[in-house]
Amino acid sequence: MTSDTDLNSSDAPSGRQPPAGRSLAFFNSPAAKLVLIGFVTLMLMVPSTFVWVLIEERADRARDVAVDIAKSWGGVQAVNGPYLVVPFSETRVTGSGNKARTEIHQRTAVLFPKKLEVAGDITVEERRKSIYSLPVYKGRFNLKGAFARPPEAMFEPRHGGTIDVAADKAVLVIGIGDVTALKSEVVLALDGVQAIPFEPGLGLLSRNASDTVRSLQSSGINAAVPAPKWRNGFSFNIPLQLNGSTAFYVAPAGQTTKVALQSDWPHPGFTGTFLPETRTISDTGFEADWTIPYLARGTPGVQETDQLPLQDKLLGVKFVDPVNFYQTISRSLKYAIGFISLTFLAVFVLEMRTGWRFHWIQYGLVGLALIIFYVMLLAFAEHAGYGPAYLIAAAAATVLNAVYVGTSLKSRTAGLTMLLVLAVIFSVLFALMQEQDYALLIGSAIAFISLAATMFVTQKIDWSGRTVPMTA
Repeated sequence: MTSDTDLNSSDAPSGRQPPAGRSLAFFNSPAAKLVLIGFVTLMLMVPSTFVWVLIEERADRARDVAVDIAKSWGGVQAVNGPYLVVPFSETRVTGSGNKARTEIHQRTAVLFPKKLEVAGDITVEERRKSIYSLPVYKGRFNLKGAFARPPEAMFEPRHGGTIDVAADKAVLVIGIGDVTALKSEVVLALDGVQAIPFEPGLGLLSRNASDTVRSLQSSGINAAVPAPKWRNGFSFNIPLQLNGSTAFYVAPAGQTTKVALQSDWPHPGFTGTFLPETRTISDTGFEADWTIPYLARGTPGVQETDQLPLQDKLLGVKFVDPVNFYQTISRSLKYAIGFISLTFLAVFVLEMRTGWRFHWIQYGLVGLALIIFYVMLLAFAEHAGYGPAYLIAAAAATVLNAVYVGTSLKSRTAGLTMLLVLAVIFSVLFALMQEQDYALLIGSAIAFISLAATMFVTQKIDWSGRTVPMTA
């Protein structure tokens, strides 16, 4: 007679665990643990998103403060001109007899200088408000050149009428980004003898903001030019003293334009339609020279328009902040998931090697310490600068996680290994932020090396969690 115990024993295959045991083994297997770690990694993207929102909020605050500083000191400056603006009218009679009607069309001719030379000496300093700063500058500029005799075709009837030139209304016009930042009276020297003071405003011209300098105000100055002077051509010399911030632009107004700028700012960013022909950059500043010929400018020397010309053909230099840490930290958050994944992978391998269990809650705590690293980096960077802040935040996160992992796994070797791994990860992240042009190349190489190392280190791990076969 066979007992129930014997029947149960005979039903179960020899050397194997029942289904419930296999199910429990699966949930305790390294494969299931790795899936759970991946879920924890994805969940940590939620607090990292809140950190990104915090960074953007602080960056917006910094931009608002920069605008306040620029309002009191001077904004982005653009010198556009000088141009000789001559108003004239065309009178036309239409119809006949009782139906005769006189039409008067007001027109404006704009003459570009034959040659223009712009020289500028720009002294840059950082102005602070609270914990924020903005590069501002004092500029001494000199505009000199000459206007040729106006061509005969400058005043032609368009509708077959009679032309009347308002010769005594001719003015020399210069567009300036922010006239409130002028630091001295501006005087026009004609032919090296006659001095004519400038008046505020663009005269008959108006300005529409372009994409290049969208923030510039519609402002400028003008000076009356006597008819005998502009009809026969004249030379000019115009000194300017301007305050400004962030950037300085010049329009290539001459048929041949030469621009020479020098400054004590060692981090220039040359921008605009034309880049400098020669430039020298050192720790003490920079020098840059532009030469723009008539054909390269692509604009005729005489126009009929009521708007300031060449607003979309500016050249210039931006006074770049060498480390915009808000942008840098925000960019580094894009690597957060890989950053956290590499750290978790290192902990997982150490867990498999030591035999001690590391709970998924502990993985979450390690990940949160890495998220807080970004918050510490932002907070310290606003006071101490990006470099020192990175060192402080990275050291704190590295030591904390290394000690925590080492004590949790009961292994000093695991703690030292974690210290080394995190030091390498933080060093690589810092390098990625400094080398923006090569970030993708470096990141892809690191991902490949990390995957290859993981494949070989975990080669002997039993991912299924199966137990050793039972003997009969």
